[in-house]
Amino acid sequence: MYYFKYLRFNLNKLSNYHLFLIYICFLIATFIPLSIYSNIYLEKFPDIIDKDNNLILNSLQYDYANLLTNLYENGQYVQKIGTFEVNFHLARMPFYPFFFLLLSKISLNFYFIFFVKNLFLFSVIFFSVLNFLKRNDKLIYHLIIFLFAFIYVPYNFHILACINFEDTFVSVFFPILIFYLNKNSKSLIIFSILIFSLYLLKSSLWIFCISFTIIYFFFNFFMNKFSRNIYFFSPLFLLLIAIIGWGIFGLKKAGYFPIGSTISSTSTYFATSMFNKKFHKNYPQISVDELLNDKYNDLEFESEKNFYDYFKKENLKFLSQNYDLYLIGILKKINFIFFGINKDGNLDQNIIQVRYSNFPNKIIMNFALLIALVSFFKMIRKRKLSQIDFLFLAMFFLYIAPHIVAWATSKHLVPIFILSKIYLLIKCFKLKIID
Repeated sequence: MYYFKYLRFNLNKLSNYHLFLIYICFLIATFIPLSIYSNIYLEKFPDIIDKDNNLILNSLQYDYANLLTNLYENGQYVQKIGTFEVNFHLARMPFYPFFFLLLSKISLNFYFIFFVKNLFLFSVIFFSVLNFLKRNDKLIYHLIIFLFAFIYVPYNFHILACINFEDTFVSVFFPILIFYLNKNSKSLIIFSILIFSLYLLKSSLWIFCISFTIIYFFFNFFMNKFSRNIYFFSPLFLLLIAIIGWGIFGLKKAGYFPIGSTISSTSTYFATSMFNKKFHKNYPQISVDELLNDKYNDLEFESEKNFYDYFKKENLKFLSQNYDLYLIGILKKINFIFFGINKDGNLDQNIIQVRYSNFPNKIIMNFALLIALVSFFKMIRKRKLSQIDFLFLAMFFLYIAPHIVAWATSKHLVPIFILSKIYLLIKCFKLKIID
């Protein structure tokens, strides 16, 4: 009991030395389960490394194998998809491949890449939470509770720890945005970097990045009058750089400027897994990759743009003839996002297994959404605007919307699960997101 008094020490009164000790303790607390996880991961995917524990890039999943092999060996951002002969330059967004390439050029050792990547992400989590709570003049126990919210659910920890996909970064960068909605220059710069990174991480985030940046800009312009701060424009500026940079690359390599729904040249092809008569019968139990139609495998295309346009026409044709099936699919997606508890994305339809992490995740997410909606409408009746409720709801629905239009898997929802926990903690401790 004597040691519990230290939990009530104010973070602002601690020396850098003591804060560093807390940081080291957090890393130890996360790296112990990470070590266990890495061994479990290699037992499940033994073919991902060679006898010297070096990663075999060609064995990576989620269409990264060919891309990272070409990047590492030839310095070319190009890949093949499925059986198609087209050279794809816009199939994957660039942030994650180049981050992976950077680590790979230092060392291909699996443990090096795994632990350095996680050292980076868990350090981002720690210092984001720390700076936010110091700004609110909070205590050590607040820091512990906030950090615990990121890692205590096993499935969420799996997504944060994994090296297979870009969602590991999205699950950190997206929820911590709420810590940087402040008017000081440091927060504005970090917010801008996060928006820039998210845009270049995942193609489904273009709606969120563009819409939320504009909402944030006008919200602050009218509500908080940040206009005198030159950094106020940095989110728009860095977002514009991301859009133009990816666009020019696409114009040069693929012959068109990728923006909006065309940001990824393969999005319409993978959408055929949804625009078919099997989707509403098999989703979310069966992996959407298993629903891709083999009849397209022998088709030949002149370019990425031709590839994108062909499947866009196919999807619109299906939609015009089967609008009722698409609506049924939307209802199934909504049901899965908010209430689904079973493991999704299986290879066999006979596999029915409860994902127990969905219980705390979805109960807390729905509770947070209910609290935010009730609080938001109460304030509207009083002709006031609650900053935290408005911005949480904007983040929530702008992130969820593309997954209702397309599809959602459990790993897509982890950023929202974590954001909901952070929102409730902010409400519970009455913290300010904007000074």
